[in-house]
Amino acid sequence: MNCWGCILVPALNKLNELSSPSPKSRFVELSEAYQVLSREQSRRNYDHQLRWATPPKSPGTTAHPRSAHQTHSSWTDPNARYWAQFHGVRPQGPESRQQQHRHNQRVMGYCLLIMLAGMGLHYVAFRKLEQMHRSFMDEKDRIITAIYNDTRARARANRARLQQEQQQRQQLQPPPGPPPGPGIVPPGTSP
Repeated sequence: MNCWGCILVPALNKLNELSSPSPKSRFVELSEAYQVLSREQSRRNYDHQLRWATPPKSPGTTAHPRSAHQTHSSWTDPNARYWAQFHGVRPQGPESRQQQHRHNQRVMGYCLLIMLAGMGLHYVAFRKLEQMHRSFMDEKDRIITAIYNDTRARARANRARLQQEQQQRQQLQPPPGPPPGPGIVPPGTSP
């Protein structure tokens, strides 16, 4: 028995003493960890996977996918929820990057076209609205001017008629003279 076996057997005994729910699965996990850490290349791979926050894969887990899931149950990626949203992302090779770049450029072009079309539509709509407003205001100005001119003409006609009536009244009135009848004669004058 090698040194790791000396460590694993007491660990298994200790797990039994603590009445762990599944000491066999914990022993399997520890033995697979030993397999990974005992070889230099697998230890480097394990360290690399830890640095990049991917779940570690041990050599014995490929044959039994269910045991691989159970093996790494104690190891949880702190950012697993964040990275889970990117599982559907396609691998990014040079060809797919170029294709994605072309797709992004096409989408950006469509967005620019839609934006320019919207600006053109707004320009035309506001010009039409301005034209309608001007024609409406011109019509109102024409109506107001017609009413003003009509009122002014009637005012002139009324003024002329009033002046004419006033002249006629002045012609019909007798010239101002002494008042008829007995009047009060001031003292010192004779009647």
